Amino acid sequence: MASMLEFRTPGFNPYAVKYSPYYDSRIAVASAANYGIVGNGRLFCLGLGPQGVQIEKTFDTNDAQYDLAWSEINENQLLAACGDGSIKLYDINVNEFPIMNFHEHKREAYSVAWSPITKDTFASSSWDGTIKIVGKPP
Repeated sequence: MASMLEFRTPGFNPYAVKYSPYYDSRIAVASAANYGIVGNGRLFCLGLGPQGVQIEKTFDTNDAQYDLAWSEINENQLLAACGDGSIKLYDINVNEFPIMNFHEHKREAYSVAWSPITKDTFASSSWDGTIKIVGKPP
């Protein structure tokens, strides 16, 4: 039986975890403080290696992060669905801030997914009852 790797997110409760479609040794975790009720969020980019699970990069937000999606066209970029209704695009090579902010929803953005066909387009859903598609029109 294969061994089980474990990683703890102290102070944050993980909501979503996704493998990178480019590297089988990279995963990302969207998380929230205080069970996502109130407080900050943190996006963890993790590397899986001989020493176990190691933090490669973290990105903090002022609100919870509920979901994430790796870019379909850039191996270093990922989206995070945030509790303030925004979708944030991060690049692992940029140190602190998201490279783009999409203010699409009036309530918590709860899920996000890149289109596997139109790779510069993503969809998000929110507790405001809407689903948004952002990118090139068909």
